[in-house]
Amino acid sequence: MLKDLSSNNSLITHWTINLVGTSAIFSINLIISLIGGLLYTFKITQSIYILAFFGVVLPALFTFCLYGFIKDNSESILGNVVPKVFISRASNRLLMLFDVCLIIAFAVLIYFGTLNYFLFRFLQTVLFPCLLLIFLRTLFLSKMFDKFLDENN
Repeated sequence: MLKDLSSNNSLITHWTINLVGTSAIFSINLIISLIGGLLYTFKITQSIYILAFFGVVLPALFTFCLYGFIKDNSESILGNVVPKVFISRASNRLLMLFDVCLIIAFAVLIYFGTLNYFLFRFLQTVLFPCLLLIFLRTLFLSKMFDKFLDENN
């Protein structure tokens, strides 16, 4: 069934399968995001590289995959119709750009000390990346479930 989904030949589909395609890969990515984020949140490692990777690169990658996966593969998710703003290419890209700009802005404010508090570090490096990864996994599983139902009907 993964072969059917990967036949889309989309970079977003390829990345999504590599991020959440199996339970093991999803668990490893979730644990890595969680550990790296917690190390930065509790100030065990205060490197800018940790903030950049776990607070900017991963959330931006997950956001890119999430919005792209919604646009490419979903007209309905778990029986619910997706709003047209997510399906339209221009509005999808605009919302994705807005989310990525927010991610970058929060990371910059954390780095310069304006928002360098536990709550903001936790949100930026742990909660947002893990939630995005869980949302991506849920969308992926719903798409796989829909393909399974289509094959059996």
